[in-house]
Amino acid sequence: RIMELLGQHTDIPVPELRGLETDAAVLGVPFYIMARTDGRIPTDMPPYNMDGWMMHDTSLEQREQLWNAGIDVMAGLHLLDHEALGFDFLAGPGTPLQRQLKYWRDYHDWGMEGRRHEICCAALDWLEANQPADEITRLCWGDARIGNIIYTQDCSAVAAVLDWEMAVLGNPVQDLAWYCFIDSTFADGLGMPRLDGLPSYEDSVARWHAASGLPVDDFGYYTIFAGMRYGLILSRIMVATGQESEVQGNFVCQLLARKMDTL
Repeated sequence: RIMELLGQHTDIPVPELRGLETDAAVLGVPFYIMARTDGRIPTDMPPYNMDGWMMHDTSLEQREQLWNAGIDVMAGLHLLDHEALGFDFLAGPGTPLQRQLKYWRDYHDWGMEGRRHEICCAALDWLEANQPADEITRLCWGDARIGNIIYTQDCSAVAAVLDWEMAVLGNPVQDLAWYCFIDSTFADGLGMPRLDGLPSYEDSVARWHAASGLPVDDFGYYTIFAGMRYGLILSRIMVATGQESEVQGNFVCQLLARKMDTL
């Protein structure tokens, strides 16, 4: 529904939907089909700063263009009038941030299967106690990262924005913080350098602010929010796959712990 509304009424490049099948009898689950979008997607496995086409087949200028194209498309998304476009189905009781914090607290209780995640719970406690006041509300992509973008072959523009399953209404700076934090997990989180040519996080914040005109005061808060979310997602995978030592010790949660230490 999100892709359909964006595709029909905005300039945000989303995949063209071919159809939705709600009958689980066909493949075992409901599914939808999208038209093919030609282009290139940065790899997660291996991370793009360790191997793959971004590391070996792009210039420093192309990497800068690619990164900034993602920032710019986010800024365009955050300028949309979500109410006029019909995204009210994402609304609910309380503030958008309160709803999200409750969701992730519930996710912890479900995903940890009786365990307490010390790092992520400490982050949740801090996030609940330090909620920003008077936040603006926009449609947020939710999983904003270069690995969820199809770029044109020359890396100069965005061909399609993917993966809207985590979309929410909320402070749009959360998308910017997620965009930067996910990249940092591949670098600081894994003890590896960032890919040369990618703009700094400070320059990224400044570019988004200049393009959107929206405040960036809460970037630090939403960096912790990003770490908590990603930490819980990865820790759930570790619980589900029996990797007990990595539930608290995975690289994302350790990066989050270091970020918490700076508060």
